[in-house]
Amino acid sequence: MARSSTRAPALTISLERARAHWHRKQGLAEPLGGSLEEVVAATGWPRTLGGVDVYLALRARVPGLKRQQLDDVVAQSRLQVIPAVRGCIYLVPRPEVPLVLRIAEEQYRKRADREHEKAGIAPTELADVGEAVLKALRKGPLSTDALRKALPDGTVRSLGDKGKKVGISSTLPPALRHLEFEGKLERTLEGGRLDTERYLWRLPASNPFTGAKVPGEPVERHALIASLFFRQAGPATVENFTTWAALSQREARAAMEKLPLVPVVVEGFADEAWVLEEELAHLREKAPATSSVSMLAFEDGYLAFHGGPALFTDPKHHAWKVPVWGNTRGGTLGDARHMFMRSLFDGDRLVGLWEYDLDAGAVVFGTFDTLAPKRRKAVEALAEEVAAFLRDDMGHAHSFVLDNDEAVRERAAIVKAL
Repeated sequence: MARSSTRAPALTISLERARAHWHRKQGLAEPLGGSLEEVVAATGWPRTLGGVDVYLALRARVPGLKRQQLDDVVAQSRLQVIPAVRGCIYLVPRPEVPLVLRIAEEQYRKRADREHEKAGIAPTELADVGEAVLKALRKGPLSTDALRKALPDGTVRSLGDKGKKVGISSTLPPALRHLEFEGKLERTLEGGRLDTERYLWRLPASNPFTGAKVPGEPVERHALIASLFFRQAGPATVENFTTWAALSQREARAAMEKLPLVPVVVEGFADEAWVLEEELAHLREKAPATSSVSMLAFEDGYLAFHGGPALFTDPKHHAWKVPVWGNTRGGTLGDARHMFMRSLFDGDRLVGLWEYDLDAGAVVFGTFDTLAPKRRKAVEALAEEVAAFLRDDMGHAHSFVLDNDEAVRERAAIVKAL
Protein backbone atom coordinates (compact mmCIF):
# COMPACT_ATOMS: atom_id res chain seq x y z
CA MET A 1 0.00 0.00 0.00
CA ALA A 2 1.11 3.59 -0.58
CA ARG A 3 2.85 5.17 2.37
CA SER A 4 5.19 8.03 3.04
CA SER A 5 8.85 8.04 2.08
CA THR A 6 9.73 5.72 5.01
CA ARG A 7 9.34 2.83 2.54
CA ALA A 8 12.38 1.81 0.55
CA PRO A 9 11.89 2.35 -3.18
CA ALA A 10 10.99 -0.80 -5.08
CA LEU A 11 12.97 0.28 -8.12
CA THR A 12 15.22 3.02 -9.45
CA ILE A 13 14.80 3.98 -13.10
CA SER A 14 15.96 6.76 -15.35
CA LEU A 15 13.73 9.58 -16.50
CA GLU A 16 14.16 8.21 -20.02
CA ARG A 17 12.68 4.86 -18.94
CA ALA A 18 9.77 6.54 -17.17
CA ARG A 19 9.11 8.75 -20.17
CA ALA A 20 9.00 5.73 -22.48
CA HIS A 21 6.52 4.10 -20.10
CA TRP A 22 4.29 7.19 -20.04
CA HIS A 23 4.47 7.44 -23.82
CA ARG A 24 3.34 3.87 -24.35
CA LYS A 25 0.62 4.02 -21.70
CA GLN A 26 -0.75 7.14 -23.39
CA GLY A 27 -1.20 5.30 -26.68
CA LEU A 28 1.36 7.52 -28.42
CA ALA A 29 4.07 4.92 -29.06
CA GLU A 30 1.49 2.87 -30.93
CA PRO A 31 -2.33 2.97 -30.95
CA LEU A 32 -3.97 1.07 -28.11
CA GLY A 33 -6.96 -0.01 -30.19
CA GLY A 34 -10.49 -0.38 -28.90
CA SER A 35 -13.45 1.98 -28.95
CA LEU A 36 -13.08 5.71 -28.39
CA GLU A 37 -14.44 5.40 -24.88
CA GLU A 38 -11.94 2.62 -24.14
CA VAL A 39 -9.08 4.79 -25.38
CA VAL A 40 -10.21 7.67 -23.16
CA ALA A 41 -10.56 5.30 -20.19
CA ALA A 42 -7.00 4.06 -20.72
CA THR A 43 -5.29 7.40 -21.40
CA GLY A 44 -7.29 9.99 -19.45
CA TRP A 45 -10.12 12.41 -19.96
CA PRO A 46 -9.42 15.17 -22.50
CA ARG A 47 -10.37 18.73 -21.58
CA THR A 48 -13.24 20.25 -23.53
CA LEU A 49 -12.42 23.93 -23.87
CA GLY A 50 -14.75 24.86 -26.69
CA GLY A 51 -12.11 24.43 -29.38
CA VAL A 52 -10.55 21.79 -31.61
CA ASP A 53 -8.08 20.41 -29.08
CA VAL A 54 -10.40 17.77 -27.66
CA TYR A 55 -10.42 16.28 -31.16
CA LEU A 56 -6.65 16.69 -31.55
CA ALA A 57 -6.04 14.90 -28.24
CA LEU A 58 -8.05 11.89 -29.41
CA ARG A 59 -6.59 11.97 -32.94
CA ALA A 60 -3.06 11.71 -31.53
CA ARG A 61 -4.14 8.39 -30.01
CA VAL A 62 -6.61 7.29 -32.72
CA PRO A 63 -4.96 8.16 -36.05
CA GLY A 64 -7.33 9.28 -38.76
CA LEU A 65 -10.21 10.03 -36.38
CA LYS A 66 -12.93 12.13 -38.03
CA ARG A 67 -14.89 14.85 -36.26
CA GLN A 68 -18.21 13.10 -36.80
CA GLN A 69 -16.97 9.87 -35.22
CA LEU A 70 -16.27 11.58 -31.91
CA ASP A 71 -19.40 13.73 -32.06
CA ASP A 72 -21.51 10.61 -32.63
CA VAL A 73 -20.05 8.88 -29.58
CA VAL A 74 -20.94 11.93 -27.47
CA ALA A 75 -24.43 12.11 -28.98
CA GLN A 76 -24.89 8.47 -27.92
CA SER A 77 -23.68 9.27 -24.35
CA ARG A 78 -20.85 6.74 -24.64
CA LEU A 79 -18.60 9.68 -23.77
CA GLN A 80 -20.12 12.53 -21.78
CA VAL A 81 -19.18 16.17 -21.30
CA ILE A 82 -19.34 16.72 -17.54
CA PRO A 83 -17.74 18.71 -14.72
CA ALA A 84 -14.94 16.68 -13.22
CA VAL A 85 -11.88 17.33 -11.04
CA ARG A 86 -11.12 20.99 -10.20
CA GLY A 87 -14.52 21.95 -11.60
CA CYS A 88 -13.11 21.67 -15.14
CA ILE A 89 -15.16 20.19 -17.96
CA TYR A 90 -13.85 16.93 -19.38
CA LEU A 91 -14.93 14.20 -21.78
CA VAL A 92 -15.55 11.15 -19.59
CA PRO A 93 -16.51 7.54 -20.44
CA ARG A 94 -20.08 6.72 -19.41
CA PRO A 95 -19.12 4.02 -16.86
CA GLU A 96 -16.99 6.57 -14.96
CA VAL A 97 -19.61 9.34 -14.99
CA PRO A 98 -21.29 8.50 -11.63
CA LEU A 99 -17.98 8.52 -9.74
CA VAL A 100 -16.72 11.64 -11.48
CA LEU A 101 -19.96 13.55 -10.86
CA ARG A 102 -19.77 12.67 -7.15
CA ILE A 103 -16.17 13.92 -7.00
CA ALA A 104 -17.11 17.12 -8.85
CA GLU A 105 -20.12 17.65 -6.58
CA GLU A 106 -17.99 17.19 -3.48
CA GLN A 107 -15.55 19.86 -4.67
CA TYR A 108 -18.34 22.14 -5.90
CA ARG A 109 -20.26 22.12 -2.63
CA LYS A 110 -17.25 23.25 -0.62
CA ARG A 111 -17.80 26.73 -2.00
CA ALA A 112 -21.31 26.60 -3.50
CA ASP A 113 -23.18 26.18 -0.21
CA ARG A 114 -21.53 29.35 1.13
CA GLU A 115 -22.16 31.24 -2.11
CA HIS A 116 -25.82 30.21 -2.20
CA GLU A 117 -26.29 31.40 1.36
CA LYS A 118 -24.72 34.76 0.52
CA ALA A 119 -26.91 35.07 -2.58
CA GLY A 120 -30.05 34.21 -0.61
CA ILE A 121 -30.82 30.91 -2.35
CA ALA A 122 -32.69 28.29 -0.37
CA PRO A 123 -32.29 24.58 -1.27
CA THR A 124 -36.06 24.26 -1.60
CA GLU A 125 -36.07 27.02 -4.20
CA LEU A 126 -33.52 25.17 -6.35
CA ALA A 127 -35.57 22.00 -6.04
CA ASP A 128 -38.64 23.85 -7.32
CA VAL A 129 -36.71 25.29 -10.28
CA GLY A 130 -35.34 21.81 -10.98
CA GLU A 131 -38.78 20.26 -11.15
CA ALA A 132 -39.89 22.92 -13.65
CA VAL A 133 -36.74 22.32 -15.74
CA LEU A 134 -37.34 18.57 -15.94
CA LYS A 135 -40.93 19.16 -17.01
CA ALA A 136 -39.83 21.58 -19.77
CA LEU A 137 -37.19 19.16 -21.08
CA ARG A 138 -39.77 16.43 -21.66
CA LYS A 139 -40.50 18.16 -24.97
CA GLY A 140 -36.85 17.85 -26.08
CA PRO A 141 -33.34 19.30 -25.54
CA LEU A 142 -33.02 23.04 -24.89
CA SER A 143 -30.18 25.50 -24.49
CA THR A 144 -29.94 27.40 -21.22
CA ASP A 145 -31.46 30.52 -22.82
CA ALA A 146 -34.25 28.57 -24.50
CA LEU A 147 -34.93 26.74 -21.25
CA ARG A 148 -35.22 29.99 -19.33
CA LYS A 149 -37.81 31.23 -21.84
CA ALA A 150 -39.71 27.94 -21.72
CA LEU A 151 -40.16 28.02 -17.94
CA PRO A 152 -43.31 29.57 -16.47
CA ASP A 153 -43.01 33.22 -15.48
CA GLY A 154 -41.59 33.61 -12.01
CA THR A 155 -39.88 30.22 -11.94
CA VAL A 156 -36.37 31.67 -12.21
CA ARG A 157 -35.41 34.52 -9.90
CA SER A 158 -32.73 37.09 -10.65
CA LEU A 159 -30.29 37.31 -7.76
CA GLY A 160 -29.38 40.96 -8.26
CA ASP A 161 -26.39 42.48 -6.52
CA LYS A 162 -26.13 39.66 -3.99
CA GLY A 163 -25.74 37.18 -6.83
CA LYS A 164 -23.26 39.34 -8.71
CA LYS A 165 -20.95 39.33 -5.70
CA VAL A 166 -20.61 35.54 -5.89
CA GLY A 167 -20.90 35.24 -9.69
CA ILE A 168 -24.42 33.74 -9.90
CA SER A 169 -26.93 35.69 -11.99
CA SER A 170 -30.09 33.70 -11.25
CA THR A 171 -31.38 30.50 -9.70
CA LEU A 172 -31.27 28.61 -13.01
CA PRO A 173 -27.50 27.81 -13.28
CA PRO A 174 -27.22 26.24 -9.80
CA ALA A 175 -30.47 24.33 -10.35
CA LEU A 176 -29.06 22.89 -13.59
CA ARG A 177 -25.82 21.96 -11.82
CA HIS A 178 -27.71 20.14 -9.06
CA LEU A 179 -29.78 18.21 -11.61
CA GLU A 180 -26.60 17.28 -13.45
CA PHE A 181 -24.99 16.00 -10.25
CA GLU A 182 -28.10 13.90 -9.64
CA GLY A 183 -27.93 12.42 -13.14
CA LYS A 184 -31.39 13.76 -13.96
CA LEU A 185 -30.21 15.74 -16.98
CA GLU A 186 -27.09 15.77 -19.13
CA ARG A 187 -25.29 18.05 -21.54
CA THR A 188 -25.37 17.40 -25.23
CA LEU A 189 -23.87 19.37 -28.07
CA GLU A 190 -25.47 22.41 -29.63
CA GLY A 191 -25.03 21.95 -33.36
CA GLY A 192 -23.79 18.42 -32.72
CA ARG A 193 -20.15 19.48 -32.26
CA LEU A 194 -17.71 19.43 -29.36
CA ASP A 195 -15.89 22.63 -30.37
CA THR A 196 -18.28 24.83 -28.41
CA GLU A 197 -19.19 25.62 -24.84
CA ARG A 198 -22.81 26.17 -25.79
CA TYR A 199 -24.63 23.07 -24.65
CA LEU A 200 -28.12 21.73 -24.91
CA TRP A 201 -29.65 20.17 -21.81
CA ARG A 202 -31.60 16.95 -22.24
CA LEU A 203 -33.16 14.20 -20.19
CA PRO A 204 -30.88 11.15 -20.20
CA ALA A 205 -32.05 7.86 -21.68
CA SER A 206 -31.30 6.46 -18.22
CA ASN A 207 -29.89 7.91 -15.03
CA PRO A 208 -26.15 7.04 -14.88
CA PHE A 209 -26.47 6.34 -11.15
CA THR A 210 -28.96 3.53 -11.71
CA GLY A 211 -27.10 0.38 -10.71
CA ALA A 212 -23.85 2.29 -10.15
CA LYS A 213 -21.87 1.57 -7.01
CA VAL A 214 -20.29 4.85 -5.92
CA PRO A 215 -18.76 4.73 -2.43
CA GLY A 216 -20.41 6.94 0.16
CA GLU A 217 -17.15 7.76 1.94
CA PRO A 218 -14.98 10.48 0.34
CA VAL A 219 -11.74 8.56 0.93
CA GLU A 220 -13.12 5.58 -0.97
CA ARG A 221 -14.13 7.82 -3.91
CA HIS A 222 -10.73 9.47 -3.83
CA ALA A 223 -9.10 6.03 -3.95
CA LEU A 224 -11.01 5.17 -7.14
CA ILE A 225 -9.95 8.46 -8.73
CA ALA A 226 -6.37 7.81 -7.61
CA SER A 227 -6.50 4.37 -9.21
CA LEU A 228 -7.53 5.93 -12.54
CA PHE A 229 -4.80 8.57 -12.31
CA PHE A 230 -1.89 6.30 -11.45
CA ARG A 231 -2.98 3.75 -14.04
CA GLN A 232 -2.82 6.47 -16.70
CA ALA A 233 0.06 8.59 -15.38
CA GLY A 234 2.31 6.50 -13.11
CA PRO A 235 5.07 6.77 -12.09
CA ALA A 236 3.78 10.05 -10.66
CA THR A 237 4.26 12.04 -7.48
CA VAL A 238 1.78 12.90 -4.79
CA GLU A 239 2.00 16.50 -6.02
CA ASN A 240 1.14 15.39 -9.56
CA PHE A 241 -1.97 13.71 -8.20
CA THR A 242 -3.06 16.54 -5.90
CA THR A 243 -2.61 19.12 -8.67
CA TRP A 244 -4.70 17.08 -11.10
CA ALA A 245 -7.40 16.05 -8.62
CA ALA A 246 -7.57 19.21 -6.46
CA LEU A 247 -7.14 17.19 -3.28
CA SER A 248 -5.07 18.07 -0.24
CA GLN A 249 -1.90 16.13 0.53
CA ARG A 250 -3.71 14.49 3.45
CA GLU A 251 -6.67 13.46 1.28
CA ALA A 252 -4.38 12.20 -1.48
CA ARG A 253 -2.20 10.08 0.79
CA ALA A 254 -5.23 8.63 2.56
CA ALA A 255 -6.63 7.59 -0.82
CA MET A 256 -3.30 6.18 -2.00
CA GLU A 257 -3.04 4.09 1.17
CA LYS A 258 -5.91 2.00 -0.15
CA LEU A 259 -4.17 1.12 -3.43
CA PRO A 260 -1.39 -1.33 -4.31
CA LEU A 261 1.03 1.53 -5.03
CA VAL A 262 4.78 1.26 -4.49
CA PRO A 263 7.42 4.01 -4.43
CA VAL A 264 10.08 4.22 -7.12
CA VAL A 265 12.95 6.59 -7.73
CA VAL A 266 12.93 8.27 -11.11
CA GLU A 267 16.34 9.88 -11.57
CA GLY A 268 15.98 13.43 -12.79
CA PHE A 269 12.32 13.55 -11.78
CA ALA A 270 11.51 12.43 -8.24
CA ASP A 271 13.03 10.58 -5.31
CA GLU A 272 9.53 9.34 -4.52
CA ALA A 273 7.16 8.61 -7.38
CA TRP A 274 4.37 6.09 -7.17
CA VAL A 275 3.35 3.33 -9.52
CA LEU A 276 0.89 0.47 -9.36
CA GLU A 277 2.68 -2.67 -8.21
CA GLU A 278 1.53 -4.58 -11.29
CA GLU A 279 3.55 -2.23 -13.52
CA LEU A 280 6.94 -2.86 -11.88
CA ALA A 281 7.61 -5.77 -14.22
CA HIS A 282 7.11 -3.53 -17.27
CA LEU A 283 9.41 -0.87 -15.83
CA ARG A 284 12.14 -3.45 -15.28
CA GLU A 285 12.06 -4.39 -18.96
CA LYS A 286 13.92 -2.51 -21.64
CA ALA A 287 11.67 0.06 -23.27
CA PRO A 288 10.45 -1.07 -26.70
CA ALA A 289 11.65 1.13 -29.54
CA THR A 290 9.17 3.51 -31.16
CA SER A 291 9.34 5.57 -34.34
CA SER A 292 6.13 7.51 -33.75
CA VAL A 293 5.73 11.24 -34.29
CA SER A 294 2.90 13.10 -32.59
CA MET A 295 1.29 16.51 -32.86
CA LEU A 296 -0.36 16.94 -29.50
CA ALA A 297 -3.21 19.17 -28.42
CA PHE A 298 -2.88 22.19 -26.20
CA GLU A 299 -3.31 21.01 -22.57
CA ASP A 300 -2.77 17.40 -23.58
CA GLY A 301 -2.86 15.10 -20.58
CA TYR A 302 0.53 13.63 -21.49
CA LEU A 303 2.13 16.93 -20.43
CA ALA A 304 -0.46 18.07 -17.90
CA PHE A 305 -0.18 14.93 -15.77
CA HIS A 306 3.47 15.67 -15.05
CA GLY A 307 3.56 19.43 -14.64
CA GLY A 308 4.18 20.69 -18.15
CA PRO A 309 6.79 20.31 -20.89
CA ALA A 310 10.02 20.28 -18.85
CA LEU A 311 10.31 16.52 -18.32
CA PHE A 312 9.81 15.85 -22.02
CA THR A 313 12.25 18.46 -23.36
CA ASP A 314 16.04 18.31 -23.54
CA PRO A 315 17.31 20.48 -20.63
CA LYS A 316 19.43 22.51 -23.04
CA HIS A 317 16.17 23.94 -24.40
CA HIS A 318 14.55 24.71 -21.04
CA ALA A 319 15.32 28.44 -21.31
CA TRP A 320 13.25 28.71 -24.51
CA LYS A 321 10.45 31.23 -23.92
CA VAL A 322 6.87 30.13 -24.54
CA PRO A 323 3.49 31.72 -23.87
CA VAL A 324 1.57 30.27 -20.94
CA TRP A 325 -2.11 29.62 -20.39
CA GLY A 326 -4.08 32.13 -18.33
CA ASN A 327 -2.47 33.39 -15.13
CA THR A 328 -0.32 30.32 -14.60
CA ARG A 329 3.31 30.65 -13.64
CA GLY A 330 6.33 30.20 -15.84
CA GLY A 331 7.40 31.47 -19.21
CA THR A 332 9.90 28.94 -20.46
CA LEU A 333 9.88 25.28 -21.45
CA GLY A 334 11.60 24.53 -18.15
CA ASP A 335 9.12 26.17 -15.80
CA ALA A 336 5.79 26.48 -17.62
CA ARG A 337 3.08 24.26 -16.15
CA HIS A 338 0.55 25.10 -18.86
CA MET A 339 2.23 26.02 -22.13
CA PHE A 340 -0.12 27.82 -24.49
CA MET A 341 1.29 26.07 -27.54
CA ARG A 342 0.77 22.75 -29.30
CA SER A 343 3.69 20.39 -28.96
CA LEU A 344 5.54 18.25 -31.49
CA PHE A 345 6.95 14.92 -30.32
CA ASP A 346 9.53 12.70 -31.95
CA GLY A 347 9.07 9.47 -30.04
CA ASP A 348 8.71 10.40 -26.37
CA ARG A 349 10.66 13.66 -26.62
CA LEU A 350 9.18 17.10 -27.14
CA VAL A 351 11.28 18.38 -30.02
CA GLY A 352 9.31 21.38 -31.25
CA LEU A 353 6.02 23.21 -31.60
CA TRP A 354 3.31 23.30 -34.24
CA GLU A 355 0.33 25.40 -35.24
CA TYR A 356 -2.10 25.85 -38.11
CA ASP A 357 -1.19 28.59 -40.60
CA LEU A 358 -4.54 30.13 -41.52
CA ASP A 359 -3.24 31.99 -44.55
CA ALA A 360 -1.43 29.00 -46.05
CA GLY A 361 -4.09 26.46 -45.03
CA ALA A 362 -1.29 24.26 -43.73
CA VAL A 363 0.27 23.11 -40.47
CA VAL A 364 3.62 24.72 -39.73
CA PHE A 365 6.11 23.28 -37.27
CA GLY A 366 9.45 24.25 -35.84
CA THR A 367 12.02 22.18 -33.98
CA PHE A 368 14.62 23.09 -31.37
CA ASP A 369 17.24 20.97 -33.14
CA THR A 370 17.51 19.86 -36.76
CA LEU A 371 15.62 16.64 -37.41
CA ALA A 372 17.19 13.82 -39.37
CA PRO A 373 15.81 13.79 -42.94
CA LYS A 374 13.76 10.63 -42.37
CA ARG A 375 12.22 12.00 -39.19
CA ARG A 376 11.46 15.34 -40.81
CA LYS A 377 9.72 13.55 -43.66
CA ALA A 378 7.53 11.69 -41.14
CA VAL A 379 6.61 14.98 -39.43
CA GLU A 380 5.81 16.61 -42.77
CA ALA A 381 3.46 13.76 -43.66
CA LEU A 382 1.71 14.08 -40.30
CA ALA A 383 1.49 17.87 -40.72
CA GLU A 384 -0.31 17.45 -44.05
CA GLU A 385 -2.78 15.01 -42.50
CA VAL A 386 -3.50 17.23 -39.46
CA ALA A 387 -3.86 20.29 -41.68
CA ALA A 388 -6.46 18.51 -43.82
CA PHE A 389 -8.41 17.65 -40.67
CA LEU A 390 -8.39 21.22 -39.34
CA ARG A 391 -9.07 22.78 -42.72
CA ASP A 392 -11.65 20.41 -44.17
CA ASP A 393 -13.24 18.68 -41.18
CA MET A 394 -13.14 21.33 -38.44
CA GLY A 395 -12.99 24.57 -40.43
CA HIS A 396 -10.87 26.37 -37.80
CA ALA A 397 -7.99 25.91 -35.36
CA HIS A 398 -9.21 27.71 -32.24
CA SER A 399 -8.05 26.14 -28.98
CA PHE A 400 -10.85 27.37 -26.75
CA VAL A 401 -14.08 29.29 -26.93
CA LEU A 402 -12.49 32.78 -26.73
CA ASP A 403 -9.59 31.96 -29.03
CA ASN A 404 -9.56 33.74 -32.39
CA ASP A 405 -7.78 33.87 -35.74
CA GLU A 406 -5.45 36.66 -34.63
CA ALA A 407 -4.19 34.56 -31.71
CA VAL A 408 -3.76 31.53 -33.99
CA ARG A 409 -1.64 33.67 -36.32
CA GLU A 410 0.45 34.89 -33.37
CA ARG A 411 1.15 31.31 -32.30
CA ALA A 412 1.99 30.33 -35.87
CA ALA A 413 4.49 33.18 -35.98
CA ILE A 414 6.19 31.84 -32.84
CA VAL A 415 6.45 28.43 -34.48
CA LYS A 416 7.89 29.86 -37.70
CA ALA A 417 10.52 31.73 -35.68
CA LEU A 418 11.93 28.39 -34.54
